[in-house]
Amino acid sequence: MPDREVRNRLITMEDRVWHIRNDLTKVRSKDVLNGIIKDDKANYQVAESELAEDLQLLDDAIALYIEPLQEAYRRIDEWKGKASLQASIAMAESILNYVLLARHSVLLGYYPEARDLLRGCYERTTRCYLFFIDEGQANKFLAGKRISQVEVDRKLNALESQGQGKTLYEELRSYYGAISQDIHPNLHSFQARYGDVNLKEEVGLKPILGGIMSPALGRVVILRVLQCVLSALKIIGAIFREQSGAWEREYKRIVTRQKEILSKLSSA
Repeated sequence: MPDREVRNRLITMEDRVWHIRNDLTKVRSKDVLNGIIKDDKANYQVAESELAEDLQLLDDAIALYIEPLQEAYRRIDEWKGKASLQASIAMAESILNYVLLARHSVLLGYYPEARDLLRGCYERTTRCYLFFIDEGQANKFLAGKRISQVEVDRKLNALESQGQGKTLYEELRSYYGAISQDIHPNLHSFQARYGDVNLKEEVGLKPILGGIMSPALGRVVILRVLQCVLSALKIIGAIFREQSGAWEREYKRIVTRQKEILSKLSSA
């Protein structure tokens, strides 16, 4: 089921929203800020309970992502002179930090902003992959030169046309296509805060500041962050292959569980 349909179905099933302040013009600006911060902290605590099941699956994926990084640093003397690995690991670390920030953003109720972070994840995931398979691009990065996203996509697309890494790049592009409609600051991107009804009449006239915690919307965004992690796991799993098969089995379990959740949502 397309992401938008899943989101709309979830909102229909459960549309509770809390901690939306309406006192912007009634109190001092400092009190507005303090109120937002207080409400966001309350959002975080409630969200950890309300979204526990989906959050646990996301955390399983994040923990699985950390394992190859741990192993890489245990073996740093073997690769620290190799530009491709150094640049790829730099991107892998940055991806993890973006994912962690997105996780916090969801629990605080910053849904549109959390989605926007996924664009940064995509840009770093594609670079992580490119640097691993193209040492010239890795050296360019380490030399401090600018590499545009257009150039990254063009080079990966060229490698795909040569039969290299086709599945991985196709999956990355599919993932980016699924999130791209919501990460640009157009009118549609405001739906997570204002809803789908009378959006044109509401935007800019009805202030909605801070977190807007809703279990339904939160679940959708967690699943998006999870997909981001799964895409990155495909890349980092290709760079650091674990021989026992335990890492791969855990990855497949998480993917299977993700599909089960999406199937359940689509049939609800």
